[in-house]
Amino acid sequence: MSTSKQALPNAPRRVSSLRAPWMILSILTVFFWGAWGLESKFVVDRISPYLNQVIFSVGLLPLLIWILFSRNLRKSTGEPRKGAFHGLSTGVLGGAGNIAFYLALAKGGKAAIVVPLVGLAPLVTVIMAFFFLKESLNRTQILGLLLALVSIFLLSL
Repeated sequence: MSTSKQALPNAPRRVSSLRAPWMILSILTVFFWGAWGLESKFVVDRISPYLNQVIFSVGLLPLLIWILFSRNLRKSTGEPRKGAFHGLSTGVLGGAGNIAFYLALAKGGKAAIVVPLVGLAPLVTVIMAFFFLKESLNRTQILGLLLALVSIFLLSL
């Protein structure tokens, strides 16, 4: 019996990263947030950024109700109080970012420039992860970050 074509019993199964659950969900996030960015420009042309944030929050209610009835709601790993604090912080920071985003669009920013510029938010995450979480970056990743900055500059010309 040849083992060259058969997987070894203890060998980890390799899943194509394009079909991995996290990748599919990430691509779905990009689609939803991309559509959200375009929709935001339509909204700020019709109502104030502040009212938009209120309505945005109301729009979360159906998802909130769905999550409240989820079996996974109370599953926690680690320290629930610390997690709750960080969850609340995430909401405050996200809401403040939303208002700044809506104001940028309302003050005359073009969606084709504001949305990609705001899309650089992960750059802040990467830099903060480097310093606070001690995550490392290789040369290719650093080059990617620099190219992202160049792309925003070129897009804004």
